Amino acid sequence: MLKAIFFKEFFKIRWLWLIILLMNLALTAYIFITTRNLFILDHPEVVWYRVLHLGQIHFKDLKYIPLLSGILIACFQYLPEMWGERLRLSLHLPISPHILILAHVLVGLTAYGTVALLDLTALWVITAQYFPKEAVMTSLVTALPWTMAGVAAYLGGTLALLEPNFRLKVFNMAVAAGVAGLFLHNPNPGSYGPALPWLILPLLLMVLSVLLPAYRFRYRRTV
Repeated sequence: MLKAIFFKEFFKIRWLWLIILLMNLALTAYIFITTRNLFILDHPEVVWYRVLHLGQIHFKDLKYIPLLSGILIACFQYLPEMWGERLRLSLHLPISPHILILAHVLVGLTAYGTVALLDLTALWVITAQYFPKEAVMTSLVTALPWTMAGVAAYLGGTLALLEPNFRLKVFNMAVAAGVAGLFLHNPNPGSYGPALPWLILPLLLMVLSVLLPAYRFRYRRTV
């Protein structure tokens, strides 16, 4: 049963997910070009000084694409389920509702995680080509919270789309925006590093909270 659910969810979003993947590839190609241009316009030591000592972020265009990717994957995955209340039929399958919903979430997180891993890998390759290894680690620690914001956006979109009550739907969107905002402040590059393990906790709580609107939807508890 679970295998069938995984395949259904994957085939449902595969083409739209591919569009998101290509969108991220295009952005990382753009970051490669702009990073290369930095070294064409200035001497390497000047660029290194600006990046390593002044805190210039050469990949700042990457900041909001994980957020957008998470929102789009949630919409692609759950809007078809909510139109015509198709999800209600799935919730009557001979499988526990919480296992069913967590399977849906796992597919969505895997789809998003693949895109986020591509972004981080591309950033690693680009930075390693032009900067010393210290800059590579700092760049990854700087970009990792942005990808975590994308996780919050996906889970927040899931919460909002599954919730049958409009007021709670708005509340869920506000909470998701607040959690995503935790990862999108503008500190110095790499300064999120010590806090990253703690910032995983609200994401784990969001995963579990997805079960609440799903059960409310299943049993038509809208008030």
